[in-house]
Amino acid sequence: MQARFRATCALSLTAAVALAGCSVGLDEDGFSGLEPLRVIQERLGQGDGPPPPLSQAQIDQAVTAVQLPLKFIEIEARGAQAVIAATQTNGAYTTYASSQGQHVVFRDGFAVQSRGFGGDLMSSDEDELLALLRARQRGTADYVMRYLSGDEDTVTYRYICNVLPQGPATYAAGAVRSAATDIEVQCVSETGPDFVSDYTVGAGGDILAGRQWFGGLTDYLSYRTLRAE
Repeated sequence: MQARFRATCALSLTAAVALAGCSVGLDEDGFSGLEPLRVIQERLGQGDGPPPPLSQAQIDQAVTAVQLPLKFIEIEARGAQAVIAATQTNGAYTTYASSQGQHVVFRDGFAVQSRGFGGDLMSSDEDELLALLRARQRGTADYVMRYLSGDEDTVTYRYICNVLPQGPATYAAGAVRSAATDIEVQCVSETGPDFVSDYTVGAGGDILAGRQWFGGLTDYLSYRTLRAE
């Protein structure tokens, strides 16, 4: 079934969930356009051993069948993969959901929040970091992460990040082809673990792909754009 977009705007209740303020929902049940994704094996939550990886044929099937903005995501430490589709948007923020209900919120392509994974990133303060990434510019930025621990407590880490452009690249995935810039981000903290994340930023400033440290339980979340917004 081809999904039909409808725009529905609502007043957000808090800054943390302001991301759902304006949705581009899908016909009656809100997920009818994601039905083709249900046949693609996925498991993003914590489980007993990793599922088999998605094949390129399965990813191509999703791109062909679902006429919505799409991303491929992987939680590397769990070997868990899924194709997720855009279901809601509010300005620069877009919520992408799996057919099983997990979701990630992206701001201009940068992952800022998740739900349903275990150890979720609850929120972040990424203004300075995202500005440098979008400008493909070298510099230093503050970055704050708030994520859930194994005890369901919210842990806050404050980072100083060095943004280091690595040079031009060509991005090709799914239906997206773009000139791009690869960028490495090195982040250090007095309270949390240091990490290095990598991004591919398109010519228009949107993050097309990333390997982003996402908290103590999730570790690295990798994502790439299969169909742009």
